Amino acid sequence: MPRTRASASTPPQPGDSPNQSSRSPKKILVLAGGSVKGAFQAGAVRAVLEAGFHPDWIYGISAGGMNGTFLVNEIGRQATEGQEVDWKQASQELCRIWTERITSPESLALRRGTYELGLSALRRNFEGLLDTTPLRELLTETIDAEQLLASSVGLKVGAVDVTDGRIVYAEPNFPYFLDYVMASSAIPILMPIVLIGGNPAMPYLDGGIRDVAPIRKAIADGASEIVCIACHNQELHGQSFAYGNLLALVDRAMDIAVNEILNSDLEWAEFFNALLPEDGSEVPTGVLKGYRKMKLTLIRPTAPLNVDIQAFTADDIQRLIAIGYQRGREVMEKG
Repeated sequence: MPRTRASASTPPQPGDSPNQSSRSPKKILVLAGGSVKGAFQAGAVRAVLEAGFHPDWIYGISAGGMNGTFLVNEIGRQATEGQEVDWKQASQELCRIWTERITSPESLALRRGTYELGLSALRRNFEGLLDTTPLRELLTETIDAEQLLASSVGLKVGAVDVTDGRIVYAEPNFPYFLDYVMASSAIPILMPIVLIGGNPAMPYLDGGIRDVAPIRKAIADGASEIVCIACHNQELHGQSFAYGNLLALVDRAMDIAVNEILNSDLEWAEFFNALLPEDGSEVPTGVLKGYRKMKLTLIRPTAPLNVDIQAFTADDIQRLIAIGYQRGREVMEKG
């Protein structure tokens, strides 16, 4: 039976045991958030799949949730047509969506007019600086619920319940699943809160508020191998920006917060994994009981991905995909 509401997810805690309830051992592809930088991720995904990493599950946040949904949808389409999984085709379809459907800011969102914003403020009905109708249309035109459910690859997309602050990982069998995908990408202030199923009691926002790369969730769920693709480089470089421009200011503030959360999560994952036995045996007792060392591969840019969310072009998308593909190949070839 589909669940009507997701349960909260918490990272592994001392004394917890990994959840080995389904599809174990699990190879999990973790896709971090990154807004338009998700094009880099699409290129890296192509390299990862070409290198032979074929996940059992895909966990995504924000742009990563959207990329994961596109991938699983294509895998499900192949299944409904009686085909074996064609990973190359799946990655090509993901990149095609970016190059053909996400070619300008207007492909994802439209700026609201000054009058509209002022009126919404007066009425205490603020719905974001941007109208995300184009993103909703993109998802409804490209994603099929039956195909998602037919996929042999599982999918979890993280979004934050604004009411209680929990992060919730929705799966395709959840009612109104596309609402969760929309919410996972809903950057606070820039974009409107998403009401799941139109229910005012279920307001959700960007999963990146709590968890930029759901790598802790993957570990808690018993992953045996993780490939994590992030869209931000480790060092946050200084840059000039129009801080009088509210869109630019919010974007920069989110970049700073996301970078800190991402670095913390990735460093924690490497530290946690280093504590586990080198021979791959299960920890028999203590706070790490039940865990085994996993193969952990991290892919992220080596330099800032300079792209203007207010003025990106089709050429920018092509450039980011190419950078991601090259970086993905470099990391995967190192093993």
